[in-house]
Amino acid sequence: MGANATERMTAKLFFTAAFPTMQVLLDDDPALHEKFRDLQASVQFGAKDGGELLACTMHFDNGKLTVTDGPDPSADLALTFSSVEKMNALLKGGLAMPSLRGKLSLLPKFLTLLLGLKIMSKPNSQLKTPGERELKVKASLYMITRALSKYNKLGDPDMQEFCLRQPERIYQFAVDKGEEKNYIACYFRVDQGKSKSGHGIYQRRSPFVLFHFFSIEGALKVLGGEVEFVEGVEKGYVETVGSPEYACYLNDYMAIIQGMMM
Repeated sequence: MGANATERMTAKLFFTAAFPTMQVLLDDDPALHEKFRDLQASVQFGAKDGGELLACTMHFDNGKLTVTDGPDPSADLALTFSSVEKMNALLKGGLAMPSLRGKLSLLPKFLTLLLGLKIMSKPNSQLKTPGERELKVKASLYMITRALSKYNKLGDPDMQEFCLRQPERIYQFAVDKGEEKNYIACYFRVDQGKSKSGHGIYQRRSPFVLFHFFSIEGALKVLGGEVEFVEGVEKGYVETVGSPEYACYLNDYMAIIQGMMM
């Protein structure tokens, strides 16, 4: 029996939103940057889904990562789980063992990177350095904006209806660090059913909704779930500028996606 629709959607969100966020780790984590800077290899990651293989392939090229949809028979290393449910369980912090094929010497290095993604769900109290705290905020925001767009493109009917009823609109996220405004920034763009995510400040249109975090610490408290979003507004960690109605809609979708992936 194959995976149900929710399990399959969760897997695809990991493939298309979480795994590309590994590039943030490769760029900003000094230890991972050093490990992967000279690596040229590909890793297939997936699970059996009925009679099919639900998978993606990660291509590493001297510190740069490209994730492609589907299996790759020529991948240097392949990790295959017996079910999508077991694969998702591992990605959400549980235990599951895949079968392995290919260059097993690549496995420790890849697992280090895969475990690095756990920084997004790591309790704030366990973040030991300012660099780790910034990395959690950056990776979390990059991942969630990308996941919002993929959730639409992968066919969730409610998300598709939300995007379809809107003209071109920008949902901008920005985090200040001291006097440095927009130290971390990314956006989610919708336009009559189409969607896209990107890094930085969107330049061609003012935001329809701006989620403005006043500090890294404030962003950590909200993104880490220490406070609800409304409480974060009340305590001065974050402000929303623009449509409060649509800010709430988007916050609801972010909560749904986080619930699926965490």
